[in-house]
Amino acid sequence: MKAFLCRLWSFRSANRASQARSVPAVDAAAIVRRARRLRFRVRPEALSALSGAYHGARPGVGLTFAELRAYEPGDDVRHLDWNVTARQGKPYVRRFTEERSLTLWLVVDVSGSLRFGPEGRTKADRAAQAAALLATAAAQNGDRVGLTLVSDRIEAELPPAGGARHLARLIRALVATPTVSRATMLTVGLARLHHHARRALVIVISDFLGNEPVGLWRRAARRHEVIAVRVVEPREEELPDAGLVAVRDLETGASRVVDTSSARVRAAYAEAARERRTAFARWCAATGITGMELRTDADPIGPLTRFFTGRPKRRGQP
Repeated sequence: MKAFLCRLWSFRSANRASQARSVPAVDAAAIVRRARRLRFRVRPEALSALSGAYHGARPGVGLTFAELRAYEPGDDVRHLDWNVTARQGKPYVRRFTEERSLTLWLVVDVSGSLRFGPEGRTKADRAAQAAALLATAAAQNGDRVGLTLVSDRIEAELPPAGGARHLARLIRALVATPTVSRATMLTVGLARLHHHARRALVIVISDFLGNEPVGLWRRAARRHEVIAVRVVEPREEELPDAGLVAVRDLETGASRVVDTSSARVRAAYAEAARERRTAFARWCAATGITGMELRTDADPIGPLTRFFTGRPKRRGQP
């Protein structure tokens, strides 16, 4: 029973579950309205606070190689290229230009388990809203933003770019991309990062219900700065006392009846939730990834702003 309850289960009726499996017709006007709500539902001052917190906590700018030239008095000796100097018989230095913008990669889980929650406030809804807020904050700071929507495959991908038009495309992708697979394998979202030469800020938004491999994520964290945002629905932590309830796994489709009136069952459910939180914290520590939690019963802009405001202090701690 305990292992069974470690999975995410839907409490929807059989009729609504069957409707959820069908693919709705594309309504362009509805997509536009949803995208506008997703981007502009927050107060401008709140978005400005998030933008400022994000800008202050993002990784520092780096240096890009520009040219190799003969040493001149006043050049920084730390930039001497000793191999070229030895071959040419006179000192040569490398010159660099400062990178003015950061690349933000958003890796958003769109698997079946993210569809859990009340209508309009599912984990998928909160994940999309958080991604839209972060993309908008990055765009306001002149950063380039890329997006990867992932299940156990790449469902959609937008390469990093800047500007209002790209931001609109990205938000549209968040609300209008159909999902082919319900399963989860977040590591497929790392493939693009392996070929990305510049250091990036990578924010992964998921419920992290599966067992993610430590090695692959640790290598990604060595090259980039990675933040894991764990989306939690309150009913995943406490099982309501509602008698016999038919539940269905949103990823595998398996179903069964659970006696929620049993104190033992509810205790096992709560214990499984605590174990998931502990496992996520251990995984973050093992991979070197910074983790945060985002609950679906709260607007994400507050937790995101507080997180980025406190990041410089946490980043300096052991």
